This record gives sequence, C-alpha cells and structure tokens, in this order.
Amino acid sequence: MNQILATNPEPKNKKKSGVSAPTDVTKIVKVFAIIMLLFGIFVIATSSYSLYLGEKESKNQEQLMNKPVISVENASDEENTVLLKVTSNIGIQQVVYQWNDGRTNTLVGDGKQYFEQRIRIPNGTNVLNITVTDTLGQESTYSKKYELNSNINLEATDEGKIKITYEGDKQIEYMTYRWDDQEEISVDVNDVRIDYEIDTLRGNHTLTVIVVDVDNNTETKVQEISGVSIPGIEITFNNEERTAYVVKVTDDVELKEVIITLDEDENKRYGQKLSGKEFQFEIQLKEGDNKMKVEVYNSDGQKAEQMVKYTK
Repeated sequence: MNQILATNPEPKNKKKSGVSAPTDVTKIVKVFAIIMLLFGIFVIATSSYSLYLGEKESKNQEQLMNKPVISVENASDEENTVLLKVTSNIGIQQVVYQWNDGRTNTLVGDGKQYFEQRIRIPNGTNVLNITVTDTLGQESTYSKKYELNSNINLEATDEGKIKITYEGDKQIEYMTYRWDDQEEISVDVNDVRIDYEIDTLRGNHTLTVIVVDVDNNTETKVQEISGVSIPGIEITFNNEERTAYVVKVTDDVELKEVIITLDEDENKRYGQKLSGKEFQFEIQLKEGDNKMKVEVYNSDGQKAEQMVKYTK
C-alpha cells in the first residue's frame, strides 16, 4: 500500500519574528532625545521663573521692612520748637502733621530720602500727630504729647462754676471746651480776651479748653477738675391768695441742712437736718411785710442762699 506524504511548504516572503529593523531603532532614539530636550528646557524655565519670583518676593519683603523712620527732637536754639526728621531708603512722598484734631499741614517729600522740618509747639497741652508716606504708599506714624505753659486760666467760683479767662496778642475767633470725652461745645469770641463761665460736673473730670485766633493758631489747656454740687432753692406761693411761701430745696448728691430766718430776726431762725436730694415745706404768711432768708447746705459742704420779701 502506497503511503503519500503531504507537506506544506513555507511561504517565501514571510519574515522571521523577534528581529527589528535598524530604521525603527533610529526613530525611537530620535523621539527619546527630543523628549529629553523638551524636558530639560521645561526644567530650566521652571527653575528660572521660581528664582525670579523668589528674588521679587525677597525684594518686596525688604522694601516693606524699610518703612520711613520718623524722629522728633527738641530744637537746640528754640525752646518752643521741635525738629522733625524723616529718612527713607525708598523715597518720601509726603509728610502730614497736625496738633490734636486741628488743621492738617501737608508737606511734599519729592521722593527724597531725607526730610527735615521745624514745628512750633503751641502753648498748653497738645498732641502732635505725624503721618509719613513713601513712594510705595507705605505709612509710618508718630504721636506725642507736649506741654508748655498756657495763658488759659481755669478757676472755680463760689457758685460752683468754672471761670475761663484768657488774653492773647491777636483777636480770638472762637473757643471750645469739653468734659472728658463728651461732645465739644464751641463759643464765638471775636475779641482779644475771654471771660466765660461754664457749669461744672460733680466728681473728678477732665476739662479741655482750646482757644483759636484769627490766624488759626491754637492754644490748649487740659486740667483735672474736682467738681462739687451746689444746692438749688426755689420759692413760690401756695395759691392765688398767697397765704404761704412754698420752699423747695434740691441737690444732685445729698441735702444736709436747711435754715430759715424770718424778718431778719435771729430769734426767728429755724433749722432742720435733711437727707435725700429733695425737700419741700411751707411758711405761712402774715399781714404786712414777710421777709425770709433760706440757707441750704449739702453733703459737700456747699451752701446756697436766697432772700425774698412779700407784703401782704
């Protein structure tokens, strides 16, 4: 029996597996080289930008730390003058100063690194406020209280008021005063002298008086005032027929005693101890003259007195 062996011949054009052509390797190397080049450029650019940002931030921080420096010292040749000195590594744009809350004075720095200005100290107690701005907009501030003898005189009167007196070389435009941090009260003067009385306050308070002349020069005085309460007396009639005096005495703190003297006769002098802040009583009237003197004392030892006369 004949056996037939059948075979499948290998195709002539089939390539061998596992072998790359030289041209493919060259392409891969070129692509890798390009990628490495781009990566290197990116790393260099990123590092340079970071270095730039770091230097810029460092420069900004250095500039922020170099704010203007303010120095104020007494002038050696004038007792009532201070010498303002300002230095800046960046450049000074402007200098603004004022006494208390008064008019501001603005001086141009012209971008210079050094600035100097003489400032006159007004009489009395005053606060000098200074603000310096450099060319970058950075600000430095200064504030200090200065005291010189003031021509403003404050004196307590027997009526429990404060008398304000002042005499200047120029015409005074107006005066202001305030107790502690209360609202300021303005008084027109238009004279070279001030002679003005104000009500005092009970207890310890700070009185601030400011005098302003026609040239806007100011003089300030700040003084601690120990105020006392003055009793009040009110005398009326009981009705239309006026058959009796009605006497009402009051005090902001405490009443202590009231004394009545009738017809200027010491034998008709009557006193009564009191307490509280208000007391009222009547004194009957007779035919003819009715003279009466009322004296009242409070716990501060202050006295008020009033006299009346009525003919019935």
